[in-house]
Amino acid sequence: MKIKNGIKINKKGITPLIATVLLIGFTVALAGIVITWGGGFVERIQSGTDERTAQTLACISDLRLEIEKVTCPDTISIENKGNLRIERSLLRFFNSDGEFIGDNSVDGIDKYELRTFVLNPAIPSGTTKVQIIATLIVEGQEVTCGDSSKEKTFSPAC
Repeated sequence: MKIKNGIKINKKGITPLIATVLLIGFTVALAGIVITWGGGFVERIQSGTDERTAQTLACISDLRLEIEKVTCPDTISIENKGNLRIERSLLRFFNSDGEFIGDNSVDGIDKYELRTFVLNPAIPSGTTKVQIIATLIVEGQEVTCGDSSKEKTFSPAC
């Protein structure tokens, strides 16, 4: 005990050994928390990437869809040449200037099936191009293959 300016000073602190042990303990605990959180985070990112990869591959490699024939005013034949069932398709109609003039949806098409649809409403007047966007089921999830759309241009216009 020291006396400074008439006041008793009782300085007691922790020893350097105890301080070092405490710092190491806190560091180990903090590292465990970060590793636990980071491991789950990486697993979530990896599983999301795997799903998106499977969906993209299905749209690029497994989707083989062709618009075989367009008969004005209301009939279209579509062939699914791929090995996946198409759950439904969106048909988009464009005029000769490339302007969007309407759309219509059609039911599913089984794998390796040629199917003719009678559209209601009919193909819009002035249509020269039809684009089809397919929706598939990949690993239990519905996937719309917008980047893999197919189209057919024809003349004369409807």
